[in-house]
Amino acid sequence: MKNQLIRSAQTKMIIHAPKSDVWEKVGFYEHVKKQPGLLLKLSLPIPQQVEGAYGKVGDTCRCRYSDGGYLTKRITRIHSENRIEFEIIEQSIRYQNTIKLLGGYIEVNDINGKYSEVNMVTYYESRICVQSISSLFIAAVIKTMHKFVIRDMQAQLLCQPLSPIEAA
Repeated sequence: MKNQLIRSAQTKMIIHAPKSDVWEKVGFYEHVKKQPGLLLKLSLPIPQQVEGAYGKVGDTCRCRYSDGGYLTKRITRIHSENRIEFEIIEQSIRYQNTIKLLGGYIEVNDINGKYSEVNMVTYYESRICVQSISSLFIAAVIKTMHKFVIRDMQAQLLCQPLSPIEAA
């Protein structure tokens, strides 16, 4: 029996850079140019081609992945240099029968003018038993993807290494 349940995965990390600089580097998994690590390569399809924009409310960004599937995001809200919210409006990637991605947000908060806290949240509908090891694996993969994106933002800023703060 499948149990459908809306869940979220959240990752917070600190970047040694002012908020305005970090905000300029905000992007999604499909915008990262470097190859993901082994866990992501084995778990997620790799972005192949991206079309569209994500700079203003209503923009859509569609990505074709290595499994032949697509994922399309629509920007639903932007709070100036603080938070970008999105919803998933198309999903045909390989794990769509296990989870349905719903959307999420990326938030950048100032810490004393020198550091920024990046908070990434992904909402998804679980199509497997919540108590199973698979559901724990799904959350771990999403958090690994978040860290991959945030580390790319950090690398673009050519700053010092990250200090992870795991969300509860």
